Amino acid sequence: MLKLNNISFYYGKIHALKSINLEIPKGSIVSLLGANGAGKTTTLKVISRLIQPSEGTYELNGDSMLKTSSSNLVKKGVIHCPENRRVFPLLSVEENLNIGAYLRKDKQKVKEDYEKICIMFPRLKERLKQVAGTLSGGEQQMLAIGRSLMGAPKLLLLDEPSLGLAPNIIQEIFRTIKKINVEGTAILLVEQNAHLSLEISDYSYILENGRVALQGTPEELRGNKDISKLYLGV
Repeated sequence: MLKLNNISFYYGKIHALKSINLEIPKGSIVSLLGANGAGKTTTLKVISRLIQPSEGTYELNGDSMLKTSSSNLVKKGVIHCPENRRVFPLLSVEENLNIGAYLRKDKQKVKEDYEKICIMFPRLKERLKQVAGTLSGGEQQMLAIGRSLMGAPKLLLLDEPSLGLAPNIIQEIFRTIKKINVEGTAILLVEQNAHLSLEISDYSYILENGRVALQGTPEELRGNKDISKLYLGV
């Protein structure tokens, strides 16, 4: 579905990504793991066209995306759910969800997706008229994911969905991520919670200092003596 081939990126003189090769097959969950500063969020920004790579190629379903705008990428079904939730704090839950569908013309399907999200996140349904900035951290994360789903993603980019949340909420969020995937959406999951990520992933890449240091199935990576070193950035 998606391929990054030898992607490099510089922040000024800092070589943030170094010849990244990454593939996300259709219908899969692929996780991108690593310590802070390893290049995970930068990789997502390249994919969602927020930044232009210095080198390399990027293909979606065999077509180059290097000259595609972010808005056109959304139309193609690639939706980025950013780190730190980024809800619109002064708008209601309902308004935040509707913003997620701003490019869609299929009104009946939008309505169906809206109802599906209300079932998926009953807490949001209870708070549709509530201002988003007054929600708890876990509820805001649910809203951010729900807003992303309103864009009808074929590929959902999730950046640190467990960040700052209580353990019971994290478990709920990860169950939801798995359910979204089972219903047909491919997911690229950026996470520091390596244990939970490996539980739900089909394949994982571990970044260290902008490079892919390890990759493989969860079974191949579990128990690898180097994983703690690479994950902690020691």
